[in-house]
Amino acid sequence: MTPDQVGKLLNVSRETIKKFQAYLTLLEKWQRRINLVSNSTLAEAWQRHILDSGQLAAHYPPETRQILDVGSGAGFPGLVLAIMGNVTVDLVESDHRKAVFLSTVIRELGLPAKVHNQRIETMPNLRSDVITARALASVPKLLNLIEIQLHPDCTCLFLKGASVEDELTNLESYSTMVATTYPSLSGSTGVVLELKNPR
Repeated sequence: MTPDQVGKLLNVSRETIKKFQAYLTLLEKWQRRINLVSNSTLAEAWQRHILDSGQLAAHYPPETRQILDVGSGAGFPGLVLAIMGNVTVDLVESDHRKAVFLSTVIRELGLPAKVHNQRIETMPNLRSDVITARALASVPKLLNLIEIQLHPDCTCLFLKGASVEDELTNLESYSTMVATTYPSLSGSTGVVLELKNPR
């Protein structure tokens, strides 16, 4: 998938596409030193990483301003959402080297984001509007990890794979949140999982 195709699907400006490009350039440079993403995904980075992450913006509740990205790793989806604008992003990454990479991208691209180099369980509640995560843990484990961060008006948006149905089978037993899945734009087996408190 080309940058222009991804830009169209995400409905972003040329300026935003340039920032995505600068981000991927930094990613490739750092990838030689530390393992940020699977090497096999670099050739398809626009589809596998940028589009996959950026599609979450279409699922924000109205008035979303503050996003908490858990287990940020190489910055997907958190940095992509920060590049797309209109939100401030807190990125939580316990691996020091990955946290340094995230801080470098934020500084060089002037992004509205902040890195917390610690474990999510040790953080106070940031009252975020949306909590995001990608490939971090199963749904039960994820909800357990972010328990302190959850509040009644919070929406969780998780990028999940084909096993999501198995993870959701016992959702009722550990959470009152209501699950909705949306097909992924970036791959036929992926989904965007939305969890919200019932109204």
